[in-house]
Amino acid sequence: MKKSKRVMCTIIAGFVVSSVLTYPLSVNAEGDTSTAYTTDYLRVRTEPDTDAEIIDVVLPDTPVQRTEKLDNGWSEVIYNGEVRYMYSEYLTDTEDEEEIYDETNEETEAEIPPEDFQVDGIEYWGGYRWAYYSELVLPGEGLDIPGRYTDYNGYVCDENDYICLASDSLPKGTVVATPFGKDGKVYDCGCGADDILDVYCSW
Repeated sequence: MKKSKRVMCTIIAGFVVSSVLTYPLSVNAEGDTSTAYTTDYLRVRTEPDTDAEIIDVVLPDTPVQRTEKLDNGWSEVIYNGEVRYMYSEYLTDTEDEEEIYDETNEETEAEIPPEDFQVDGIEYWGGYRWAYYSELVLPGEGLDIPGRYTDYNGYVCDENDYICLASDSLPKGTVVATPFGKDGKVYDCGCGADDILDVYCSW
């Protein structure tokens, strides 16, 4: 008996996110395709570039018809009959494969849930004031986040699953423990105070 999947939808950053997609059987002149599966919420873009237009966001464990894995870290896929691009880091050839995190950044239970952070706006933890900073103002001056995506809690993360932060007291590239379930990495400055860490979010 074939396993069936229900279609589940949610809304992330203004996109309707679907867990089941429909693709054509023939995707290029040779007809070569391979099925890959998303390991996280993943954006579909018009070009293999983080600055390219976002077409949609798909759910984890979504089957994707991949036509080519590019050398620059992106994969060419067919999305609703069109050639689109998704970041290869979050595609796997095995269905339901457990997501693998960088061993230095293993996800743990969050001490401050995202819903509390969203309501409070500022939290005090580990000697810092943590303030959420909307993704709507990204990328920011000089801000470069490789493989940028928004995780299921609404935090903007890089290709290594670090939450993206801004700090006036810490240099860019500094990795910091956070109360949000995984480590953060400083990508920007301009917080206005040494004890503040801005947390990039989709809220």
